[in-house]
Amino acid sequence: MNNVEQMLLPSITVKNGVLKGCNTVFSERFGYQAQMLSGYQLKDLLTFDSVNAQSYSTIEWLMQHINEPQHGLLKNRHYYELPVEVVCQRSTVDESCYDVFFRVLEDKSIDSVTGLPNGWAMSCRANHLLTLPPKKAPQLAVIIFRVDNFSTLNFRQGYNVGDEYLETLGKKLVALFGDDYLVVRFSNAKFGILVEDHQHVSKVDFETLVTNKCQAICDMTKHPMQLSDNVNVHKSFSVGVSELTAKYSSYFAMEIATETAMHQAAKFSNSKFIFATSELTNKLLMRKLIIDDFPQAIAKQQITQHYQPQYCLASKKLMGLEALSRWHHKELSHISPAFFASIAEDIGLNFEFDLYVLRQVCQQVKTWLDDGFNVPRVSVNVSFKSLEMPEFVKRVTQIIDTSACPANLIEIEVTETTSINNINNLINHVRQVKALGIHIAIDDFGVGYSSLSLIRRLHNVIDKLKLDKSLIDNLCHAQIDQEFIRHIIELGNVLGLDVLAEGIEHHDQQSLLQQLGCKFGQGYFFEKPQPPAQIVSYLENYQQQVVLKQ
Repeated sequence: MNNVEQMLLPSITVKNGVLKGCNTVFSERFGYQAQMLSGYQLKDLLTFDSVNAQSYSTIEWLMQHINEPQHGLLKNRHYYELPVEVVCQRSTVDESCYDVFFRVLEDKSIDSVTGLPNGWAMSCRANHLLTLPPKKAPQLAVIIFRVDNFSTLNFRQGYNVGDEYLETLGKKLVALFGDDYLVVRFSNAKFGILVEDHQHVSKVDFETLVTNKCQAICDMTKHPMQLSDNVNVHKSFSVGVSELTAKYSSYFAMEIATETAMHQAAKFSNSKFIFATSELTNKLLMRKLIIDDFPQAIAKQQITQHYQPQYCLASKKLMGLEALSRWHHKELSHISPAFFASIAEDIGLNFEFDLYVLRQVCQQVKTWLDDGFNVPRVSVNVSFKSLEMPEFVKRVTQIIDTSACPANLIEIEVTETTSINNINNLINHVRQVKALGIHIAIDDFGVGYSSLSLIRRLHNVIDKLKLDKSLIDNLCHAQIDQEFIRHIIELGNVLGLDVLAEGIEHHDQQSLLQQLGCKFGQGYFFEKPQPPAQIVSYLENYQQQVVLKQ
């Protein structure tokens, strides 16, 4: 190794296995200042890949291989290990000492745009600190923030300007926090800071410290950031902070909590920081578990269908069933169908999920028919997004044909939405599905977005309007809700549509709905959703109704 290499490579000086100092390059590369290494032994920082090295102390192994490159792992100040090539030479200044030189073979801890450590580096450091004994473990806080609407900067100014902004922001963060804290860039425009209680202050003082640092981050957005070529960029930040009183088992749990708070902060239009809470964290953890397990739950048919009876309000006789999905998760127990249905849309599985439910229902109807029962019409929920899909009608036809389920025993309930992308495509699909013999209902009518123009265009193929439960809840106490429902029922009469009320929970609601002219209803007042085996008794009664009619 020549003198130039010795000057440029990180190096430490060792005497009897104890570190005596390091050069500037070592400090810059691995984060240790010379005074920080006092009392360290070489084995505290360096391990070797060679199996033979295990029977020697670190310095003994190097002394046996003077001037021979060895491969090992070096822990930097933040406790992530870097693969290095190591060369040991006897010191030319003091013969009792050895100089150890390092060449980094691979460094996956550095972000290429900003030069900052990355998220992997933070996880290594945080997990190390979280595993320390309570007496040695410092108070910790993780701050994660993202630059709001950063993508617009790349689109308008170009990626070079975007990268310069990230690099400049990284330098400002390092200047703000100094060497005492680990500042990282995760990805895109998301940064993180690991705040450690180096001074062992009280909990109150530590909270004040973290709060002040978060406010300082937000204050950075009060003025535009100046870049080269006279470019000024004004962006807000969404800042999340880990819960200071929580006892996190791992950095992963800490990061999830912090990101949850960051997403809460993003709901505000100006720079804001929010501390995580256990409630928010649990909700996000549950969401992540559901997203991970949802595809498998469909593949293994872990999501099953229960059926809620629907009745004629005047005769109290069964007139239909609604299929409602149920998922008993091995870790989360029962999951609300509204929750996992919305996740299905978010992750793009709504189409396959809707068809999965339809297939299960068709198979169940055919089973009941084969068992000799007359079966009332069964309704299935389908999103507008699924109806828009080019393959929808073809796939529905295949399910009907394969299951041999009579199409006239199936009713598709469609929920209104503002997010219709191709109205003509959707209307054509509804008409084609109706042509198969399937009935069509509009679900949740009267809440949120109600497209009267869509109802007008489709009234000749729609069979039913379903009143949402939220309209029924205050029916007996709010005159305006009564009038609202009465007008919807009148609309149904004008268009020749049946009207069914969902969510009926007591007799007064049922009686008043009947007075207002509503013919059909369902809800806990009648029955809760039941598994298929328990629906058999309802089918037996329905069988008698059919016989008496004849």
